[in-house]
Amino acid sequence: MVLSDPIGTIVTVALTVGIPALVVLFYFEGLIVGKLLQPPIVFIAYVGVLSPTNSHLLFICVLCVIAATVGQWTLYRGFVDGATEFIGIRKTVPRLDELPEWSRARVGEKRMQFVDTVFDRYGGAGIVGTNAIPGIRCLMTIPAGMSNYPRRRFLLTSFCGNVCYIVFLVAAGYGVRGAAGLF
Repeated sequence: MVLSDPIGTIVTVALTVGIPALVVLFYFEGLIVGKLLQPPIVFIAYVGVLSPTNSHLLFICVLCVIAATVGQWTLYRGFVDGATEFIGIRKTVPRLDELPEWSRARVGEKRMQFVDTVFDRYGGAGIVGTNAIPGIRCLMTIPAGMSNYPRRRFLLTSFCGNVCYIVFLVAAGYGVRGAAGLF
């Protein structure tokens, strides 16, 4: 039965396995460490090639936004001095306590100066705006955590920026699907 429709089987497997993979990729992108894995390209390909239904796409979008926001919150908490441990993850996962310093070094001094300037000038609006821009998204987490920006405000602005970003990715996915229809 599987061999009777190999394309249908591949699409079914991709639809099933793709959702957890996207969630994990977006969580790691929120932590900045996942930028090398290119979750936006995977997301655009998923939407453009597999053509999920609207309800399926909404479900995926909500999960990816939540995953990216939780990833950013994890990084944010690493920069907040004296942040309480909920489940002791910083002490359990090896080298996780070094993530803030590693992230700051990985980003680079020039980019961090730009991000610090935008955060100082725009605060929460800067978090929303930069989360919607590929290349610098998630970087505002570092100055927000270091300046003890209010947690609820950070989560709200991070969530809103991630929603904007996912909307752009969905539009790009539909663009890929439309362009593929031309050939």
